[in-house]
Amino acid sequence: MHRIDTKTAQKDKFGAGKNGFTRGNPQTGTPATDLDDDYFDMLQEELCGVVEASGASLEKGRHDQLLTALSALLLSRKNPFGDIKSDGTVKTALENLGLGEGSALPVGVPVPWPSATPPTGWLKCNGAAFSAEEYPELAKAYPTNKLPDLRGEFIRGWDDGRGVDAGRQLLSSQGDAIRNIEGFADGGIGMSFDAIRGAFYDAGTRSARMPNNTTDIGKTDDLGFDASRVVPTANENRPRNIAFNYIVRAA
Repeated sequence: MHRIDTKTAQKDKFGAGKNGFTRGNPQTGTPATDLDDDYFDMLQEELCGVVEASGASLEKGRHDQLLTALSALLLSRKNPFGDIKSDGTVKTALENLGLGEGSALPVGVPVPWPSATPPTGWLKCNGAAFSAEEYPELAKAYPTNKLPDLRGEFIRGWDDGRGVDAGRQLLSSQGDAIRNIEGFADGGIGMSFDAIRGAFYDAGTRSARMPNNTTDIGKTDDLGFDASRVVPTANENRPRNIAFNYIVRAA
């Protein structure tokens, strides 16, 4: 492609080296710009090349082929992001389309995040209230306009009628619990517990006396139970875990 370069072109009309056209001026003797075959060939082949590159054939009488070709080339390719990827502009292109970080996830989805500060468009799941006007899509997921507080919490799949965790509502909290542990030790006068192992321990002995309080008639061992003797214990029940910061896509 080239700008007009005939002898009668208006030199540097659009800047240095950027010639243009003039209608001429008879009073000053300035001729109108001549058009030669090179220029018309250039215009023809530039325009026809776009139409043919789209896979279409030139049709005399049709005046929309250039627009149709551009639409096909820019919007209907099998891999329209191929050129964007090769240019290294994927991040900018996705942001322009509203497809920035994490946008493949729907608004409202909690995600474990490895740092204290969430990325742009995300909020911490810390129980805070939010504005439905500022985050209308988030308000659809959380109609109370308040985020769940997932600090120090585990997420559990909703029972949804299965019967494993019956009676739960979505977003409801549940305290810690374990299955019940029962035990029984039958003691008596003159009895002692021997070879105590594991979580059980000897909690001491007690003497029994006759009513005169002088005659010792036997002893009873006390049996104790302490799980910390055999397993790690804490003030909660928990599995092994790694701490992440739960965040939620807000927009």
